[in-house]
Amino acid sequence: MFCIAAFIVLLFLAVISARYRKMLGKAWRCVARRVTFRACDTTFKQDVKDHLLAPLAIRNPALVRPASVILEVVAVLIVISTVVSLYIVVRAGLNLWVYNTCDKQDAQSCSLGSQSCSIEQAVPGFWESVASGDVIGAFSNEFSSLAETISLIPSRMKTWDASEYLPENVSWANEYDASKPTALEVLDPGCEYCQDLFQNILESGFDQSYNLAYIAFPIPDGDGYKFANSYLISSYLEALKLTPLDGAQTPADWQLLTRVYTTQNDVGVEMQKVLNGATAEQAQAQLDAWLAEIGYSTEQIGEISELAASDTVAQIIAANQEIVTGEMNTLKIPTIIYDGVRHDGLVSVEDLTQAEG
Repeated sequence: MFCIAAFIVLLFLAVISARYRKMLGKAWRCVARRVTFRACDTTFKQDVKDHLLAPLAIRNPALVRPASVILEVVAVLIVISTVVSLYIVVRAGLNLWVYNTCDKQDAQSCSLGSQSCSIEQAVPGFWESVASGDVIGAFSNEFSSLAETISLIPSRMKTWDASEYLPENVSWANEYDASKPTALEVLDPGCEYCQDLFQNILESGFDQSYNLAYIAFPIPDGDGYKFANSYLISSYLEALKLTPLDGAQTPADWQLLTRVYTTQNDVGVEMQKVLNGATAEQAQAQLDAWLAEIGYSTEQIGEISELAASDTVAQIIAANQEIVTGEMNTLKIPTIIYDGVRHDGLVSVEDLTQAEG
């Protein structure tokens, strides 16, 4: 263990100064034998100890023995910390490739990934499990998570077909045109980056070049949802798909979604922020007011409200959630699939403009 630790330290020192390269060669020969379960045939370990302990032996010989033990302990800690650091780097790299985030537990915390709202993991993180006293579970969950990430590596290299993940009650932004490619967006009505992507789509004209559909995915958070009224808005969107407005050029659910993402209140506050901070009653009143603007009668609005709270809509949303987390395996939204690629996180206007569609 000592020669492995010395090799790690000398590896860095040799980069700084050539004087350590000869010792690095000796350390490597010792390490090569150790990792192949052979005894080290050099005096490297003793040479290093003698070099480090010689000044102490002159000043206070009685401290040489305990100092030697401390060196062994430090060597073990260096090796362990190096192994752990390498594991963390490899794990983060795999997560970044597979999920476009280096942290599965909190996708938003990864500065290397694109801007997004993270989908929380049901399985507790390593340190969370350790803090709760479940050490065995911490390691079990950690390695299970790594195995899952590795198993999904092929998914990043495959061609993603948006039509394979369309919900059963699909709604198109514009009239479906068989000559156009299909694109599918996963969004949470309360997520600010979903709002940004929606606005980028409109600005770039992406919705005119593709048959664009969406899945409303209210992000779960414990016993509730990350954004207070996301589920309510999603349920209204699904209810509107089931009760289309006769004669409407743009589907009613898309009109409602546009109001959520692009309008402001009388004092210039974005309506998405207003809805995120509103009570359920206030949010529902605003949604009902928008339905009246869209063209629904008072009686129809009442029916839509009841349908939004029904088991039918709840089952639709549950099925959509399974598509997102079970089939697409995304950890962050917005997620959008087009041109054979899945893009996790916010996509710029420039990239959308350059899309092949």
